Amino acid sequence: MPGSSPAAQSRPALSKVPTTSTQAHPSITTTSVGDSPGWLKYSKDAAATIQSLATIVALAVAAWWVLRRRRTYPRANFTHLVTHVALNDELNLIRLAVEIENIGDVLLRLDESSAGLQQVVPVPDQLRPALQARTALIGSSQSEIEWPFLDARRRNLIGRYIEPGESAAFHFELFASRSVRCVLVYSYFRNVTRPGDQGWNTSTLYEIKTVNAAVV
Repeated sequence: MPGSSPAAQSRPALSKVPTTSTQAHPSITTTSVGDSPGWLKYSKDAAATIQSLATIVALAVAAWWVLRRRRTYPRANFTHLVTHVALNDELNLIRLAVEIENIGDVLLRLDESSAGLQQVVPVPDQLRPALQARTALIGSSQSEIEWPFLDARRRNLIGRYIEPGESAAFHFELFASRSVRCVLVYSYFRNVTRPGDQGWNTSTLYEIKTVNAAVV
């Protein structure tokens, strides 16, 4: 019996070793799995924040680019100053001054320009039937009445320019019969930054009051 007692004591000691090892492994695995979702959530939040910032920056850059492109185009205000004088018993000289103010940030380069007179009163003969019948003088595809032209002028202003914040005036001399009491004065200046004949159009109704004929 004394010889069997050590063997009996050693067996329980050996059986405890694997039991302790088996309990240790699950605790390590559980700790590792529990930490992973937190890192993934942090990574997703960071990615979403970066994407939002990138979107904001892209929109800001696009807005700046559009504003920069718009600021590179010329902008101007056009004003008509119309005066007249009777040259004789039959003819009036109508002088048009077109004042151009460069309100943009770039140089305003001038090109082709023109001015003209259209008769309004007395109503031209070709428009009287429609007026007397009280039918529409303006067609469905038109925004203005086609008043007949009395006179027109063209000016080549290539090489002329107006600095930002500055103004300049250009003059046109036109003629109309003294029987005409009201005219539509128009001007056109081509925009060199636009294709074709796009430009600035300005029109003014002007009443020709009776004045004494000039001595010639």
